[in-house]
Amino acid sequence: MTVGDRSTPFSQAESDLLQTLSARWTMHILLSLHASDDSGRFGEIQEAVSGISNRVLSSRLADLESRGLVSRNVTATRPVTITYQLTDLGRLVASALTRLREVAKTRFDG
Repeated sequence: MTVGDRSTPFSQAESDLLQTLSARWTMHILLSLHASDDSGRFGEIQEAVSGISNRVLSSRLADLESRGLVSRNVTATRPVTITYQLTDLGRLVASALTRLREVAKTRFDG
């Protein structure tokens, strides 16, 4: 696909990534994990993503995990500790989102 060539469709991988990122709260979750050194517990993520329900957060994390953007780590402690961490691909996507956010702030905020 060349710049300006709007007739060339996205590849399946590109479409899948864009569809994943366009789901409500997904970018917020990725940015939240990225801002907290790439990992966090469920409650920490929920606190950082104000307004998201338990059910939706759980669903989005499962989707991000299935797509290879987030990994779920279970530590056998009492109680069990579960953390979510950005994968290498997740860090790459979150870094790009952070840069886009910076562009939006400088270009569109004022």
